[in-house]
Amino acid sequence: MELLTNIFGSINGVVWGPLMLILLFGVGIYLQLGLKLLPIRKLGLGFSLLWQGAGVPTTTATMARSRRSTR
Repeated sequence: MELLTNIFGSINGVVWGPLMLILLFGVGIYLQLGLKLLPIRKLGLGFSLLWQGAGVPTTTATMARSRRSTR
């Protein structure tokens, strides 16, 4: 049982170590550049829609106004 614990501990150290953090960071940058920074550009619209609430109907005029304010 102790042998399995040691094996899993060493695998865990590799999987969640610095290599994994570098890979996650690299994939995040790759996706941001591949999407032409779309998630960052639309962040303001996303938060405005989030704070708008579920009870307020979303119209195209509201979304257009939100888009103008983020540019």
